Amino acid sequence: MAAISPSARLAFLLALFYLGWGKFLATDTDVYLIDYAQRIVIIALSWGMLRDALRRPLPLLTNTAWLWALAGSVAIILFDQATDGQPWRETLDTLLFQDVSFPPLDDPLWEIIDLTFGLVLVAVSEELVFRKLWLEWWVARGGGIAGLYLGSSVVFGLLHLPQGLADTGIAILWGLLLMAVYRRSGSLALVILTHYLVDFWYFA
Repeated sequence: MAAISPSARLAFLLALFYLGWGKFLATDTDVYLIDYAQRIVIIALSWGMLRDALRRPLPLLTNTAWLWALAGSVAIILFDQATDGQPWRETLDTLLFQDVSFPPLDDPLWEIIDLTFGLVLVAVSEELVFRKLWLEWWVARGGGIAGLYLGSSVVFGLLHLPQGLADTGIAILWGLLLMAVYRRSGSLALVILTHYLVDFWYFA
């Protein structure tokens, strides 16, 4: 996709992400297979940019981006846990429609595949598009910092809308944190690692 403009590239990849909502019409492991296929396509279409970005090593441990990643992740997880199950949150999650999510996996082999291969696809595809490509597009158009954080985080959060409004709000917080870590470090590998470890903690 190197020949098209950053705006067209980003719009196309975002459309692929949102078309992925259709996977929830499937059942059982088909939901996971559709999700994997969608993310593989997104990564493949941006493979050159991903490869070049990952050539940059992780920042030194003295870089404050590590502290931001750790402290921010702990803060959001604690908030998420403290509010989970609260009546207001359950009301928000079903305000627009009955929330949907991935069906449980009863097969241990499928669990291992999803916690490794599946979550890597999630972290790589989402950080590539919602952090790296969004930042490059935003800078190219001369946008300000506030708009960068607000726009990327809201669009990232809305991707989680099928899980309900409250979970969408939590995803927006994650989007804000991950963009801050990416801007501080310039390391796509660091935000991919952070995203993967957080998702592993949630789903393991």
